[in-house]
Formats: sequence, structure tokens, C-alpha cells
Amino acid sequence: MASSSAATLEDVPSMDLMTELLRRMKCASKPDKRLILIGPPGSGKGTQSPIIKDEFCLCHLATGDMLRAAVAAKTPLGVKAKEAMDKGQLVSDDLVVGIIDEAIKKPSCQKGFILDGFPRTVVQAQKVFHGISFYIVFWQGIHVQISNNIRLHISA
Repeated sequence: MASSSAATLEDVPSMDLMTELLRRMKCASKPDKRLILIGPPGSGKGTQSPIIKDEFCLCHLATGDMLRAAVAAKTPLGVKAKEAMDKGQLVSDDLVVGIIDEAIKKPSCQKGFILDGFPRTVVQAQKVFHGISFYIVFWQGIHVQISNNIRLHISA
């Protein structure tokens, strides 16, 4: 039996149901993609990510936003990250990898993901992408180079 706090289907407006149904039908035909956006700060990665996300039914994972959310939610990883930040230290590769690893396993990332601000080190890339292929998008402000022919495969 469902809990009393859970919304029932009858409580969801018909327009919202139809919108979600259409979105899922559109997404079903989209190929899986795993993208890494690389570019300098202010080049537009965060601005363009929602457009790419919507077009290809991907989830957008920005490590800075994810770390701030984990700290605010006081998750176990967030508490450890806050300790490092309060000491003026960088958040360890293991903590960042843990947050990314949790996120890419969520149902919203089923069709793939866009990574913004990750990986920052070779260790991070090796820990998360062992055995996974992905595409890299080099973002240079107005000049964008999307290379479908660049396909990297990280392995140990």
C-alpha cells in the first residue's frame, strides 16, 4: 500500500502527464551518449549544457553544483567535502569520484550524461571511466568543436 504522502496519479494534472509521456517517447529513440565538456571558465559550457541535455535526454552533472548540494544536504560525502573546504583544501579525488559515481547510476542518467567540470585529474578519469567510452566536446566560447570522431576509452 502506498504511503499517504505519495502523490497518486489522479493528483497529477493531465497536461503534466502528457508532457512527460511525450518526453519519454522522444527520449526512447535517442542514442545513449556520455559527454565531457572541456573549456575555460565563462566559455558557455554551463549555458549550453541544458540545451544539449534536453536535445539528447541526458543528465547534466556539474561537479561544483553537486558538491555544494551534497554539503547543503549534509550527505556523508558532503560532510567530508565540507571538512576539506573549511580547511582550504581541495576536495579529494575519492570524494569527487564518489559523488559522480552516485549520480551517473541514477535513473535520470539512463540515456547518458554531460560532465561539466569533471574529470580534473587523470586519477578521477581512471576511477570513474574504467571501461566506459565517452565523447569529449572542446568548448572555446563562441567557437565550439564537437568531435564525433574523438572517442576515448579509458582503461587501467
